[in-house]
This record gives sequence, C-alpha cells and structure tokens, in this order.
Amino acid sequence: MSTLPTSGPLRVAHLMRRPLPGYFSIEGQFELVRRFLPPRYQCETWVCPRFSRGIWPRLRNARAAARVSADVWHVTGDVHYLTYHLPKARTLLTVHDCVFLHQTSGLRRWLIKKMFYDWAVPRAAIVTVISQATRRELLSLVPEVEPSVRQVPCCVSPEFAKALDRPWPETPEVLMVGTKPNKNLVRMVQALAGLRCRLHIVGEQDADLRAALAASNLPWRNSPSLTAHDMAQAYRDCDLLAFASTYEGFGLPIIEAQATGRPVLTSDAASMPEASGGAALLVNPFEVASMAAGFRRLLEDSVLRADLVRRGLENAALYAAPRVARMYADIYDELSSLDSSTS
Repeated sequence: MSTLPTSGPLRVAHLMRRPLPGYFSIEGQFELVRRFLPPRYQCETWVCPRFSRGIWPRLRNARAAARVSADVWHVTGDVHYLTYHLPKARTLLTVHDCVFLHQTSGLRRWLIKKMFYDWAVPRAAIVTVISQATRRELLSLVPEVEPSVRQVPCCVSPEFAKALDRPWPETPEVLMVGTKPNKNLVRMVQALAGLRCRLHIVGEQDADLRAALAASNLPWRNSPSLTAHDMAQAYRDCDLLAFASTYEGFGLPIIEAQATGRPVLTSDAASMPEASGGAALLVNPFEVASMAAGFRRLLEDSVLRADLVRRGLENAALYAAPRVARMYADIYDELSSLDSSTS
C-alpha cells in the first residue's frame, strides 16, 4: 500500500487537450482553478502532444499521459481517453458535455462512445460534471459510474464584476457570445428584427448569419475574438445578454453577464435554466416567436430587468472561482488518501 504525507505539497497534474484554434474555454476554466487553489497544491499542466483527432493520435496521447508523474491526475475534459493508463484510484475526470455524440452518427458515433465514455469514464475514481444536465446525459451512456459522479460547476473570473449602474438607453446593445451552430444566432437575430436595439456579436460569422443580419436591418458590430479582459469590457458595454443556445453543457456567458449586472435572456433547454438559477428570462430556442416575445418584454419592462439583475448577482456569487477551486481541492485531498494499489 502506498501512502502520501499528510502535510507538505500535493502534486496535481492537470492533463489538458491540445486546443484547436478558437477552443480555449476549458483552458481558461482550469487556469482560474489553479490560480485560486491553496498554496499546498503544486498544480502543473500537461498538454497532449497531438490534437485529439483520429484513433492513433488519441491512443498516443493516452500513452504519453501515462508518463506524467503526480500524486493526483486530473483529466480536465475533452480528452477522456487519457484515463486509460493512469492509476484509477488517484484519477479525476471532468466531463463538460456529451456534444461529441450530437455531432456524429453511425460507426463514428459508436467509436466515439466507446473511446470517450464506455472505456474512459469507468477508469476514473471520481468523475465531475459541470451541471445536472451533463450528469443526466452522462449516466444515460454509462449508468454504472453513478456512485463516482460529483457536480463541480464552472467558475467565473473576478474580472467579471458588477458594472456601474447607468440609465437604460434609447437603443440598448444586445450582446451575443459565440457563433457556432448551437449558439442559435440566426434565430435570435430574426427574433430581434423590428425591435429598437443594436447588436454586438462575438465570434466569426458565416454566410447564414450575415444574411440574417442583412435581412434584419439591425445595426451591429462584430468582434471575431476577444481576450478575457476585452470580453469583460464587452459585458460592461452591453445592456443585456442574448444566449438562447440550443445546447450547452453549462452556459458560462450567463454567469459572466449576471456577475457584471446585466439582465439575461436564455434558453429553456439543456443546462441553461439550471445555470441561470432562475435569474434569467427563459425562451424556447427553437421558436422565433417565443424569443421575440421574450426580447420585447425584456427591452420594455424595467422592473423585470432590475429583478433579474439583482437575482443574477446572487446566482453568480455561487460560481466564484475561489469557491470552485476549493471544491476541486477537496476532491484532490480525497483522492490522495486512496490506495493506488487498488487501481
């Protein structure tokens, strides 16, 4: 039986994917966790040598991860298969969503399910999910791991702090974050057509979105990409967040907007009602009429906006980075006390 000292540094390895261009959400989350972990946790990052594409690069990543030295191994997400050769008793896996399976079909979907879920998830002593929606979806795939699943949510950076109060403008700015298909921007733009507002869209635009913007006659500006600092400023500059996505594992922009003191319109689907904590206006993301009615109400009802801002600030406090880092620290302590010979 191997034991670890009860005092002194605890070596934690954050095993990270090699991010594709534009994919940095997981990296940002765990940079925050490392920043706010108590000093006794010596947390180092290890990045996959290969992009997570295809069978052989993934298997080579898993082999390379087996050479990482640590007291606790934390597979931070999107590369679940890194658990294959790690000591099970000291391994934590974070599952953010099950979007892989929504993007594939046939033999490819079968293989992704095997590599990322059936073979990988049971190889971790503890599995964390970022929402109850992700928990339900994960357990529908690998129900046998239910006893090992815990919920640790996403965290919000202190940079997203309450902005100064200001009068509601004649032409409010509506912020939209992300332009991937699940972000549902075309329908949201259609829902806002004819309303007095202007748009700020963060993300690359495709032909469908450009056509919807042209048809809407709405004034708009675009930021293809923003640093974390500039993203925080974008929330301060806007008057409300529109985030009626069709699928999210969590929905961090909801919390970022709430922490800034901005009212939020979001989806009644997937994890978004849970993330919003009842402090957002919920709409059906698949119905333009539902979104249009929601936008009209939010733009016209000052009492509703003030109530959503007040309750949103309370909800955002639950996701403060120091609080979430402490939740991970407790799991690291728990794993460090387990007998690695049982793996």
